[in-house]
Amino acid sequence: MAATTINKNTYEQVYNLSEDEGLYSRVGLVICILVQRGILVAGFSISRELLTLHYTGYNKNRPVWDINFFEHLFSQEPLLTVREKVKGVFTCSNRNMIIPDSLYDEAEAKKWMRQIHFIEKKDIIESYHLEDDKANYVQAMPLSITELIKINFKKSVVLPMPIYQFSNTNKQSLYLQCCITGDQVCGTLHNYSQLLWHKVFDYVCAEDIAYEIRQLCIENNISPSKISLRCNALTAAEFDVVNELSQYFPGLRAGNGRSISAKWDAAIYLAQQLYACVS
Repeated sequence: MAATTINKNTYEQVYNLSEDEGLYSRVGLVICILVQRGILVAGFSISRELLTLHYTGYNKNRPVWDINFFEHLFSQEPLLTVREKVKGVFTCSNRNMIIPDSLYDEAEAKKWMRQIHFIEKKDIIESYHLEDDKANYVQAMPLSITELIKINFKKSVVLPMPIYQFSNTNKQSLYLQCCITGDQVCGTLHNYSQLLWHKVFDYVCAEDIAYEIRQLCIENNISPSKISLRCNALTAAEFDVVNELSQYFPGLRAGNGRSISAKWDAAIYLAQQLYACVS
């Protein structure tokens, strides 16, 4: 069961596994995904069955990472009422960098980040180890958002949203994983177990994503037909973009390798893959 609500300030989507009135009472585990203009909250049963997805976002008339929006959602979202149920909080930032273990130094990493990206003095730069790739994922986030997460979810694991794209990577050659949000794409390319590319970039339509992938292929002398594209999405609203992208990449499937036939499929598989990272 799905529902959509639109008003002048926010855009809301809800997916429930069933119409059972006691559905929310069965939610025992929760994960929360923060992107620059929205929040997706996923509720699971104790047996790890996905029960519900709640998304709330706002339009481009307001700045990215609007602290008032996130603070309000943290206090008003029903699935976040019991903080102890929130097992993981995931964030996505286009200000990131991946550094091999052999080159990694925390202080130097922060210097490199400030040379490559525009980062405010109060922004927080944090690193996360990528065990399978023997590297470190360095990401910058606004201090206000970082502190808000710490205050509200003291016992939750906090990770970058792309983390699932670096674990249990598919063994086939040229394996490109993407996650599409309302205005950004997070993409990671592996050649068997070798990490070749990672980027979080803005888009307007499916053609923008296809262009970015084709540019990647040109730069690395790769035939697009040889890429195995696995694509998740943040909400049902991105279904049309995923569907259009499949015209450029006919073999496109969800992140777990399944077909995408319904509007919520790609978001459901994203929530399940992220939950696996904290369970």
